[in-house]
Amino acid sequence: MKEFTLWKKIKEYEWKKLLNTKNYIILGCLALVGVAVIISSVITAPDDADTVGNESNKVLGNTVLADGTIAENSKDDTETDADTKNDFFASAILNREQTRDESMEVLNRLANNPDALPDTKEDALNAIAQLVEDMNAEANIETLVKAKGFEECVAIVSDENCTVIVSSGGLNAAETAMILEIVCQQTAASPENVKIIGKQ
Repeated sequence: MKEFTLWKKIKEYEWKKLLNTKNYIILGCLALVGVAVIISSVITAPDDADTVGNESNKVLGNTVLADGTIAENSKDDTETDADTKNDFFASAILNREQTRDESMEVLNRLANNPDALPDTKEDALNAIAQLVEDMNAEANIETLVKAKGFEECVAIVSDENCTVIVSSGGLNAAETAMILEIVCQQTAASPENVKIIGKQ
């Protein structure tokens, strides 16, 4: 008899309400932001894999022949460095855009779902508005930083945090302060929530 009553309660429970709660929307958005942060940290991790094995003369891109000699790449080192730097910034921008597109798609589905609760739709629309604001801030930061003489720049804005990666052999205090000022003008991020990274 108890099993029948329990089964009846399970059948009568309104599961649709559980799936349309604000908590799931918030958790989904947090998960997407978490994925973006992980991707960002993987992209910005220092590249320690310049050499293969313990021997410093075995460089990635060179071919090690059967007799142990190394056939060097025909590209000039400066050309390779420039290509690597451009590939990094292009890859970072592409990853950021893909993450944002996926987030926007999920939020648009929620906002346009006729079965979603009004609070859920409102939260989705607010999240969409925040994403658009973050994207505008990123574009403005990148443009302004490049106008100050940096060849490449990628900005990643999330909530009240911002990471800016610029092409630089080493940032001095004046350059860091200048970038920080630009970020604080374009976002709601406080200085302690801004990371500025120089990428060679």
